[in-house]
Amino acid sequence: MEKTSLHHRLAMLAARLQAVQASIYNTARREAYGQTVTKEDSMIKALAGESVNKVMYDCLQFHGGFGYIRESAIERMARDARVRSISG
Repeated sequence: MEKTSLHHRLAMLAARLQAVQASIYNTARREAYGQTVTKEDSMIKALAGESVNKVMYDCLQFHGGFGYIRESAIERMARDARVRSISG
């Protein structure tokens, strides 16, 4: 993978995670002020679950074949991320 391509993908992943974080903070603030945030909670849960799988998939790709070797840290994190999104 080309260096600039890797940097671009990392920047996109960071932007996605910051968007999720901003949504969480905004929703928490609104809830603290007594507003109903049921819809926003569901949206954050869906986006965060999708985002963690996207990040872990891309990290597996960055590591190449090593990312699929059992007992490597990246393989375990990817497996755990997948299970968490399924179990909710």
